[in-house]
Amino acid sequence: MHKEVNSELFVRAIKSGYANLENKKSEVNSLNVFPVPDGDTGTNMALTMQHAKDELTKQIPGTVGECAVNASTGALMGARGNSGVILSQLFRGFSKSLAGKSVIDVQNLANAFDGASKMAYKAVMKPTEGTILTVARMMSEFAVANYEKYTDVDVFLRDILAEGDKALENTPNLLPVLKQAGVVDAGGKGLLCILEGALAAIEGNDIVISDGTSGGEETEGMIGEIDSEITFAYCTEFLIRTKDDEEYERSLTEKLFKLGDCLIVIQDGRIIKVHIHTNEPWTAMKHAAGCGELEKIKIENMRRQHSEMFGDVQAETKAEDIYDKEHKKYVIASVCAGDGFEDILKQLGVDYIIKGGQTMNPSTEDFLNIIQNTDADHYILLPNNKNIIMAAKQTIEISDKNITVVETRNLPQAIAAMIAFSPEEELEGNIEAMNEAKGEVTTGQVTFAVRDTSVSGIEIHEGDILGMMNEDIVVCEKSVREAMIQLLDRMVTEDSELISVYYGEDVTKEEAEALADELSEKYEDCDIELSEGSQPLYYYIIGVE
Repeated sequence: MHKEVNSELFVRAIKSGYANLENKKSEVNSLNVFPVPDGDTGTNMALTMQHAKDELTKQIPGTVGECAVNASTGALMGARGNSGVILSQLFRGFSKSLAGKSVIDVQNLANAFDGASKMAYKAVMKPTEGTILTVARMMSEFAVANYEKYTDVDVFLRDILAEGDKALENTPNLLPVLKQAGVVDAGGKGLLCILEGALAAIEGNDIVISDGTSGGEETEGMIGEIDSEITFAYCTEFLIRTKDDEEYERSLTEKLFKLGDCLIVIQDGRIIKVHIHTNEPWTAMKHAAGCGELEKIKIENMRRQHSEMFGDVQAETKAEDIYDKEHKKYVIASVCAGDGFEDILKQLGVDYIIKGGQTMNPSTEDFLNIIQNTDADHYILLPNNKNIIMAAKQTIEISDKNITVVETRNLPQAIAAMIAFSPEEELEGNIEAMNEAKGEVTTGQVTFAVRDTSVSGIEIHEGDILGMMNEDIVVCEKSVREAMIQLLDRMVTEDSELISVYYGEDVTKEEAEALADELSEKYEDCDIELSEGSQPLYYYIIGVE
C-alpha cells in the first residue's frame, strides 16, 4: 500500500502507463468507428505518451510537481490527432493541479484528476459526451466526491479506474455512432490503458513494452528528419522557480526569442520550463535569472554530438538547410501525403510541406519546427484533416508568433484555399477569402473498408470500396470505378462547373485517364481536371465546384 507517490514512483508510473498503451495500441485502434483506414487513436495517444515519457525521463526527478510539468511539456509538443491533443490537455491540467507539490496523496490525486478533466473540456470547443472527455470527467467526479474515504493512493486509484471502466462501457449509450458500430470510445479506452499501467507500477508490477523494442517510433518522412548545418550549437534547458506569482512566460519569451531557435517557454504556476537552441546559453540564463532561481540546468553541444554520430561522412557532405531564414510577410505550411499533391500545393504558394494525413497525423511539434525556425509576419497552417486541426491550433497557445489555422479538412479544400490566397493581400482579407473558397468545394474520397460494419443503413464488408461525400459514407460498391460513378452522381449538381480528380498511388495513369474520359462524356457541362495526387489509401480524391 502507498499513502503517497513521490517523484521516482511517478516517473515509473508514466513509463509503465506508456508501455501498457504501446502494448495495447492495436486494440485501441480497432475501436475506430468508421471502417475506413484511419484507426489511429491508439497510435496517436501512444506517440503523445512517448513524448511525455521521454521529456520526463531525460530529467533528474525533482518534486512530483516538477515531474508533472516535464511530462506535460512533452505531451504538449508530441500531441498527435484529436485524441493526442486531448491527452496533452489532461496532462496539462494534471500538472497545474500538482504545482508546488512534493508528493501525490489522495487529496492531491483527486485535485489533479479534477484539474485534468476541466482543462480538457476547456480545450475542446464543442465537447462531445461519450468520448474520452466523459471517461475523464466521471473519474474526476468520483475522485473529488470520495477521496476523504481513502488513505492509500493505489487503493484510491484502483477504484477511480473501476469508475472509468463503467464510464467507458456506457459510452455507446451516450454516442449513437458507437452503439451502431458496436464499440466503446477508443480515446477513453486509451486513457484507461495509461492509468492501468500507472497503477501497475505503483503496486510494484511495472509494465514494459512486450516486444522488447523502444516502441512508438516516429513515422518516417516527418519534416525535421533532414540533417542540416547546426546554426545554434547549444541545446539549453532549465527550470525556473519564480520569485513571485507573476506571469513571466510572454516577457521571457520576447527576451529569449532573439538568442536562437527551437524556443519553448511554458509556465505552470511558479515553475517555468525553458528549452532553447542558442550560441549564448549564459545570456539566456541571465535573462531567466530575473524571474527566479534556476534549477536542473542542462547544456549540450549539438555540433559535437552531430560529429560523433555521423563521423567523417558528414564532414564530406553539406546537407541543404530546409528552413529559409529570410523575413517574409507570409509563411504557409500544409499537411500532405502524396508527391503529386505536394507539387500542386508548392506551385500554389505553400512554403513547407509536413508529410502526413490519414493514419499518419503530424504532431504539434512538427508545425512548431517550421514556425520557430523561420521569420514571417504571419503563419498560415493548413491541416487538411479533421484529426489534425487541434494539433495545429495548439501551436497558437505555445508560440508567441502570429499564427492562423485555416481549418481545411481535406486536400481539395486546401487547394481551393491556396488559389484564393494573395501574397499582396492583408491577413484578414486572405483568411476570409481562403475560408470562403474552401467552403465552396464539395469533396469526395474513394477508399476501401477495413472491417465489417453498418453505417447509416449501409451494410459494409471488409474489402468493399467506399465512396465518401465530405465526411459521410454514401456509397459501398465492389469496384473502384463503380464507386466513383455512384459517388459523383451524388456530388454533381446542375450548378457544378468543375470536377477535379486526383488519382492515388494504387491507380495507374491509364486507368485514371479512361475514367476521366468517361466522366467527360457523362458531365459534358463540367470541366474535368485530372491530376496525379499519388496519395496513399485513397484511390481517388475529388473536388466539385
